[in-house]
Amino acid sequence: MTTRLPSDNPSAKPRGASAIELALGAPKTWRDFRITKHPTIGAHCLCVARTINKRDTGKMFSAQMFSQNWNVEIAAVYFHAKSWQKAQFERGATLNLYGKVERGRFGLEMIQPISVKSAGKIEPQYKNRSDKAAIAAAVTERNLIAEGLPSDAARELFNLHFPQTPPSLDDEKTIYALKYAEIFSFMKRLRAKRLVLPAIAAINADPAPFIKSLPFALTGDQRLAIEACRNDLAQNVQARRLIAGDVGCGKTMVMLSIAFMVGKARSVLMAPTTLLASQLYEEARKYLGGLLTIGFVTQKDDTLKNDNLFNESDADLFIGTQALLHRKLPSVACVMIDEQHRFGANQRKKLGDLTSGGGGKPHFFQFSATPIPRTLAMIQSSLLNITAIKTTPFKRRIETKTIARADFGELIAHIKTQIASGSQALIVYPLIEASETNEYQSLEEAQGYWENRFERVYVTHGKDREKEETLLAFREKGAILLATTVVEVGISLPRLNTIVVVGAERLGFATLHQLRGRVGRLGQKAWCFLYSNNPDNPRLRKLANTGDGFEVAELDLQNRDSGDLLGGVMQSGTQFNWFNISSDQSVLESVVSALERNL
Repeated sequence: MTTRLPSDNPSAKPRGASAIELALGAPKTWRDFRITKHPTIGAHCLCVARTINKRDTGKMFSAQMFSQNWNVEIAAVYFHAKSWQKAQFERGATLNLYGKVERGRFGLEMIQPISVKSAGKIEPQYKNRSDKAAIAAAVTERNLIAEGLPSDAARELFNLHFPQTPPSLDDEKTIYALKYAEIFSFMKRLRAKRLVLPAIAAINADPAPFIKSLPFALTGDQRLAIEACRNDLAQNVQARRLIAGDVGCGKTMVMLSIAFMVGKARSVLMAPTTLLASQLYEEARKYLGGLLTIGFVTQKDDTLKNDNLFNESDADLFIGTQALLHRKLPSVACVMIDEQHRFGANQRKKLGDLTSGGGGKPHFFQFSATPIPRTLAMIQSSLLNITAIKTTPFKRRIETKTIARADFGELIAHIKTQIASGSQALIVYPLIEASETNEYQSLEEAQGYWENRFERVYVTHGKDREKEETLLAFREKGAILLATTVVEVGISLPRLNTIVVVGAERLGFATLHQLRGRVGRLGQKAWCFLYSNNPDNPRLRKLANTGDGFEVAELDLQNRDSGDLLGGVMQSGTQFNWFNISSDQSVLESVVSALERNL
């Protein structure tokens, strides 16, 4: 009997692999070397047989055998037999023969059987021979339990490699054990990467005065996020927290609350574009201007007098773009990064290094407008703390529709009505220039149509060196903006209430939801039209019926691979052989609970 696992290419095991990591390298097959009671045609069997006679024609070698346990004669047949194979069959020699039983010219036959030295075991077959010796030396139930696995999971894994009966993937316990062990091992390795570094300063501050000074009430989630950051700042070790929330959930107020609490100990806030940095600077001036000195630093603007050096008295809060990375920054107690996924890991690290001092590191807070699926959040929590802001200061009223060519006339009428009322529209195209492989118009091809029918049409894209100026001009004076996904994350456009995404099925859930988040930012009625030649596309239908960013994130996760989490970078690619990151949340919850109890 041969049993096969779905993956015969297990993850490469690192040098010095643990017993769990070795055990996860499951055999590609098993050979049942137990003596078979009766011969079964078409099945792999093992019999004890004595050599009666043999025949060698050169191309074919056969040995007539008598099976003592079956009480029948059976022929061992080889084509192009090796000399060592022939030498096994001396007259009167008894062998344990394992092979597939067939009926042939010699009656019962085994074609190309192997001689088994010791019968009675089920032997695992590994892709690499070296695996067998390593597993035999390290994989025991005791070792697996010592590394943290529950006893039942340890027993299931041990039985994969040293089975008493042929393993079966119909056994849910075995599959559960493989999933549990894989994510357990992964989480342990992640936790080992988490750095515990001394903080530049432990800050005990109350955000209440700042919160009371605001002309509006914060949401419960905003308050919880601020309280989590307050507790982080009070520690003597460097805080590392990611605050994730949907577009418009109010992350800026959390940033400003942190800056207020840090106060004269100084903080830095870096944003990916001049537009975002400018918006954050204006918000900071508006709500913190009378409390903190605020500096603004980009490649084009600098409110600080010195070109290359900040004096300690220059500012309490530095806000800027990547230009901050090219300045001689003073030691600060806190670093904040907005839209953290827009920066590389090296850029984020460099900002922390530039602002370190006195043997300590600044507290580190990252912000993202891309909601994180619960499963990913639990996994990444091994590296840093995560706070989710799920509520918004006001209810978003965005109607999402899938449309096609037949709906274009109605779409134009809608846009004209909205522009007449003082609102703005955004049309997002998949490409800048025409392409033979693209079934939709490009931005350049469509530009003339819109400019001939509407006034105040603005155009920008990723290659536009003046895109930030274009977006600013559109915000103040425009009616229609033609763009690519460069506007996925960008300037706040309070009058924008209609977005049309051309070729929407070409984009992922997360990107589409980010684009949808551009409209209705002040709670006004808004529309998102997903234009497709296949408006019945099930993915688009799902998105149209899902407005919550965290639900969208779960849908997005189901449609892509988990990525290289251990390397610290989210990339496309297979990460696990057994654990399914989009459907095995309950397994992960059990692992997280066990790690929190025991580690």
